[in-house]
Amino acid sequence: MNRESSVSPQAIMAEAVLDATRKGRKLDVEGISKLFLDLKKKGITLGEIALRKVPGGVYSEDAEAFVGRFLAAGYAEARSPIKFSDRGLEVCREIVQKELEGNLENLRAAFSALGFEAPNPGVEQRG
Repeated sequence: MNRESSVSPQAIMAEAVLDATRKGRKLDVEGISKLFLDLKKKGITLGEIALRKVPGGVYSEDAEAFVGRFLAAGYAEARSPIKFSDRGLEVCREIVQKELEGNLENLRAAFSALGFEAPNPGVEQRG
C-alpha cells in the first residue's frame, strides 16, 4: 500500500452502498461513519474526515453530505435505512471505478480491511 496516497472517502462510501446492496444489508449514515473509524484504526489514510462521537458510535458529516447529494439528485430515498435507486447505484459504481483507475493498491487495501470484495480494474462493479 502506498502510504503517501490516501483513499477517496467518496469511493469508500460508494462501495459501502454497493456492498450493502449486494448483501441485502441495511445502510445508514452512522454505518458509513463507522467504516471511517474502522479504517483509521487499521492505519488506512482517508485524508481529512471529521468524526464525532455520538451515543452508540460515531458520526461523519462527510457521510451525511454524501447521502445528501444523492437525496438532492433524486438518486436515493430518505428512509432509515437509505434506499438508493438504480441510477444512484450506477453513480456509486462510477465513483469506485474512477478511484480504481488511479489508486488501485490503496483501494484494495481499504476494501480488504472492511471485508469488501477486492476490486478488479476494468471490471464493472455490481451492486
